[in-house]
Amino acid sequence: MLVASEIFSGAAPYYARHAVPYPEDVFRSLVRLCRLTTSSRVLDLGAGTGQIGLPLAQSVAHVFSVDPSSEMVEEGKRMATTLGVSNLDFVVSTSENLQLPASTFDLTTVALAFHWMDRAAVLTKLSQILKPDGCVAIIDRVREHSEPSEWYEAMVKDITDFWGGSLPAGPGGVRPLLKQSHREVLAASDFNEITELRHYYRYHWTIDDLLGWLSSTAMGAPGTLGPRRERFLTRIRQLLLSYSPAGSFMDRGHITTLIGYRGKGTGL
Repeated sequence: MLVASEIFSGAAPYYARHAVPYPEDVFRSLVRLCRLTTSSRVLDLGAGTGQIGLPLAQSVAHVFSVDPSSEMVEEGKRMATTLGVSNLDFVVSTSENLQLPASTFDLTTVALAFHWMDRAAVLTKLSQILKPDGCVAIIDRVREHSEPSEWYEAMVKDITDFWGGSLPAGPGGVRPLLKQSHREVLAASDFNEITELRHYYRYHWTIDDLLGWLSSTAMGAPGTLGPRRERFLTRIRQLLLSYSPAGSFMDRGHITTLIGYRGKGTGL
């Protein structure tokens, strides 16, 4: 069984520093399509250290950021204090066990985290927590191209080999295989009127930034690697340098945002 608080053990400071930022157009689109105003309230699930909540807080009255990792939450609080953001609160909780009053929020965001959750159960809970005209935004990243060619695919293959054939999910955990897409799960929920957005990005890495990003993920979190961390980082560094001796990398792709609205006949 996955232990949510262990999946990213030790990753929080790396997540805060090295997580790839979202294009500004993602936030402008959420504000426009979800009809957010300066009186709106946003719930951000699987919030990490606030990569969605902190930018959105500039446009709404309040953001409530939820993450199962106390390390992520403490790092997020530090980031909010540093940036002077006072209309954002963090809480440690799984999304499935979250207890909030009904009809409280205008929007719920879940970015790069929905695959860790019991998706149907979370959407059922959100049908009570969100206002009748509220919406859900499921945000994911799709890589399309890398330079030098194939470095990203080679890196993931080598990491998978390092872990014995399956990507990890915390100590002793294995990343879940999803039988349904996020869109299919969303379409089976109350939020079955779906708008799909794409925002394109291009990101350049130094090798040290890239290794820092790996340390922010479930497949390279320090708490998961334990005493094998230095061996892991050395191995991946050597692989990457074989693709780019200068230690310079690029990946390009798009951010997919599925915005789910309540369909007719939901009873709300």
